[in-house]
Amino acid sequence: MLPDALGDPTLLHPECAAISIPADDPFYSRFNQTCMEFIRSAPAPRCLFGPREQMNEKTAYIDGSQVYGIDDEMMNSLRTMDDGLLIAQMTNEGEELLPANTDLTNECNKAEQASMNQFCFRAGDRRVNEQVLLVLFHTVWARHHNHLASRLKNINPSWNDEELFQEARRIVGAQLQHVTYNEYLPPIFGENIIKDSKLKPLKNKKRKNFYIPDKSAAISAEFATAAFRFGHSQIAGHMERVDDFGDISSTETSSVFMNPFVVYMKGAVPQLTRGEVRQSAGDVDPFFTPQVAGKLFKGMNMFGLDLMSLNIQRGRDHGIASYTALRASCDLSSIHDFPDLSGIMDEDVIEILEDVYSHVDDIDLFVGGLAEHPVEGGVVGPTFACILLDQFLRLKVGDRYWYETNDKDTRFKKEQVKEIRKTTLAGIMCEVIPELTEIQAEPLKVASLENPVVSCSSFQELDLSHWKE
Repeated sequence: MLPDALGDPTLLHPECAAISIPADDPFYSRFNQTCMEFIRSAPAPRCLFGPREQMNEKTAYIDGSQVYGIDDEMMNSLRTMDDGLLIAQMTNEGEELLPANTDLTNECNKAEQASMNQFCFRAGDRRVNEQVLLVLFHTVWARHHNHLASRLKNINPSWNDEELFQEARRIVGAQLQHVTYNEYLPPIFGENIIKDSKLKPLKNKKRKNFYIPDKSAAISAEFATAAFRFGHSQIAGHMERVDDFGDISSTETSSVFMNPFVVYMKGAVPQLTRGEVRQSAGDVDPFFTPQVAGKLFKGMNMFGLDLMSLNIQRGRDHGIASYTALRASCDLSSIHDFPDLSGIMDEDVIEILEDVYSHVDDIDLFVGGLAEHPVEGGVVGPTFACILLDQFLRLKVGDRYWYETNDKDTRFKKEQVKEIRKTTLAGIMCEVIPELTEIQAEPLKVASLENPVVSCSSFQELDLSHWKE
């Protein structure tokens, strides 16, 4: 950006909301940076005057769209159109990876890697290459789809490609829903909120009509722009890999952004998986690792973007209400002045907020939400818990195809839903990464006495005999 543009708003493009960097910034001043690029979210087309509204590109539902895409064009581009399978590339060692994105104009691809026939990856979500562990998770679920499709063909040899694909896709979507609500959400909210809100999956063969037609599953701006970004503060400063002998190596987190080529190395998938499940996430708080606070997407440069600044600016771009306004809408204790934050946040954090913001009502939702003490047994504070709970409840009751439904038009058979409820993330990871041999029972939590490492042979595959026709 031209320096003159900072002082003259008329020189700025209307879709640019660049972030000014103080001349004495402790990090960026070393590189003479006074401006951080920021492009506004695309506005939704509308014919009425009023506040700008942004578009959601992805589907709201937990439907496996990260595996299959959001429309038929993308989905079909990921299919082999044979035996219900997704396209995969096989390495020389016989390892199954996501399909390659051979477009050399793609910002992720690099000429040196392309010369070795190594390209960035394609998946149902175009952000797949943003960081290597995201590639890993996409790989797990794409492999799982193909494993399911192959097993369904063995059980129902008369099924055609479309039948195999759609049923495998249907099962994957159901398992994603189950893992999300059974394994991912409880540590975020704590058992009390999970129990009171009835978020936990039903038991055995039970089915229920959760669907409420007038409840929208649409993603709220507060959820997408602030609350669900809580995990950004948990990002570790390094990424670990564990080899077959248990030896650990690590690399700086900033080196894995838009740089997924390590996945092509022999044994990288199991090594990255072992490293990922053994690392503990950081606390949810206003403190970020320097690997994303100044070095995000830095590539070969000495500096990059600051994730916290981007999140704050995105909240302002989307026009979401302040921290105190959202806290009030959640029927939490009212905040009228900075001293009212005492007991809600650490005192040293309150002092910093008072120094930065002119009034307590100016505190950005993202900042205030991160600063709160966590709810009992959970990792987020009460304001973020309120926003997250609202969204995950609506994702369930606003989905006519929710896997536990008893709707005769969309339901699974009783024995099928019982099998789906046996799904564990550990079981799926063991199924598609046979080199693992062992993993803790709940991979989203670190191993402990309560969460022991067990043999992969202890996890049973989905019994697909209940899908035999």
